[in-house]
Amino acid sequence: MARFLYKAKNNQGEVVTGTVMAPNHFDAEQVLIKHNLVPTDIVLDHQISFFSRFFGRVSAKDKAVIARQLATMLSAGLPLAKAITILTKQAKNESQRKIFLEIYKDIEQGYSFSVALSRHPQAFDRVFVSIVNAGESTGKLDIVLKELANQLERDSSFNSKVKGSLAYPGFIFVAVIVAAFVMMVVVVPKLKTMFDSQSMSLPMTTKLLISTSDFVGAYWWLLVLLIIGVYMGFRFWIATYEGGRIFHRIEMKIPGLKTILEGLYMYRFTRILAMLSGAGVPLLDSLHIAGSVIDNPVYEASIRNVSVQIEKGVPLSVQLLKEPIFPQLIGNMVAVGEETGELDKVLDKVADYYEEATNDMVKIVTSLVEPAVLILVGLAVAFIVFAIYLPIYQLNSSAGS
Repeated sequence: MARFLYKAKNNQGEVVTGTVMAPNHFDAEQVLIKHNLVPTDIVLDHQISFFSRFFGRVSAKDKAVIARQLATMLSAGLPLAKAITILTKQAKNESQRKIFLEIYKDIEQGYSFSVALSRHPQAFDRVFVSIVNAGESTGKLDIVLKELANQLERDSSFNSKVKGSLAYPGFIFVAVIVAAFVMMVVVVPKLKTMFDSQSMSLPMTTKLLISTSDFVGAYWWLLVLLIIGVYMGFRFWIATYEGGRIFHRIEMKIPGLKTILEGLYMYRFTRILAMLSGAGVPLLDSLHIAGSVIDNPVYEASIRNVSVQIEKGVPLSVQLLKEPIFPQLIGNMVAVGEETGELDKVLDKVADYYEEATNDMVKIVTSLVEPAVLILVGLAVAFIVFAIYLPIYQLNSSAGS
């Protein structure tokens, strides 16, 4: 069995894309026909190597640059194949150059641009491919790519602001861990030697510090393996459906973090839905893509339920208002978009709101976390200083008397 990427039309004449498992091209076509789809493009999917998963990725910022360059060249009347050739020559690294070269070859063989892109999911996600597909279907690929570039640039800027706000507390935490490790391995053993030579009775805090130092010095490799093992086990656990669902439910109940995460997910959902709707992607396809990209099984399950109800004829706004995990604002604003016929523009405004609100919330939480981290660091330093200084003070007092 092999996996094939397809582009087809459904009973309503809408263009849909996806994957199908079949022994060959003919059987893949028959599977699509049985599902009331008329295939227009079927191509064997390239398997992604382990190396490509990590080194074949294209950042959101790079994708924005690629989309803008393509939009500029296409609007200037340059053929798509020629534009891809220029991007191949301007590629940032060998991995990207190979991707563009394969895309160029696929286009020369008669495959559509969206199908060629879909063969490189490690570089171009479903949102990018779906919007390009919509641009091809409407004959407005340059306009769609320009709008896609704008949205990707805003997403990249938003993510950078969030990461930047959390960088300082993270740096302080890592610095404290490193400093504590150096103290345990280098400083405390030397003090222990001095205390042992004096045969003095040590306070409980100093004994605790020395015992910790002895353990870290003797079993540091075990600690490293334990940390790596716990981290890998945790990642494996949350990668499972049940583990991810439990983890995301827990994090959504933590005060402060809940507000930030809800803002991030709602920003991502409304921005993606706005992009896809504005590009002319069918609503059900847009919801499926948004659900998979939002990267939270709790929201994914809710969005799947929304999709099922829409297929039954329930308006999007009505079902969103029934979903407890979605804020009422989302459903009310979608209702406005449905009434005015400008759903993409309304969703764009909602995404702007969540972008600003989440930025503000991150700043507030960060301003509270920073002093909390400093207090914890101060307490840890005070404990170490007290544990070290107290026996030295006792030693000096004994020598003086």
